[in-house]
Amino acid sequence: MPMPTFSEDLILLPAPEAAPTSNDVIRLLCDRLAEKGYVEDGFYQAVLDREARFPTGLPTSPYASAIPHSGSAGVRTTGVGIAILKRPVSFRSMEAPATDLQVRIVWLLAIADAARQVPMLQWIVSSLQDRSLMEGLVAAREPRHVMSLIEPVIAAHEEQDQLRG
Repeated sequence: MPMPTFSEDLILLPAPEAAPTSNDVIRLLCDRLAEKGYVEDGFYQAVLDREARFPTGLPTSPYASAIPHSGSAGVRTTGVGIAILKRPVSFRSMEAPATDLQVRIVWLLAIADAARQVPMLQWIVSSLQDRSLMEGLVAAREPRHVMSLIEPVIAAHEEQDQLRG
């Protein structure tokens, strides 16, 4: 499965302090994706609607993370927006929706091909199990540092796909 676009210009680091809620963080990431031509109007609302029904907070260690997303409607080009937060924001837990998690890393997925959504989610969830990756992401000070951490993980994933395929 080809990986979506990960790009320095889709990484909010440091994420603006003006994002005190999960909806604010989602708005900032959706705005960035829209500004860069990845998504159309309406994508933000679709993500919020889905998040209300199916929360995306994950109790990853050492920092909780979230993977908000919607269907492929409103997505022009597949891409991933990432926000690394100085101060955590509350996202409802995917595993226990009545529980709030204090999230530091948000991965907003915009997947154009609906068939690729589940494999992409599985890949990200698997990657988030890597404690050193999580620590490195939160310690990163510039988007290029985030990319330097993500690129080897992407390369390893693509290599595994080639071996399977």
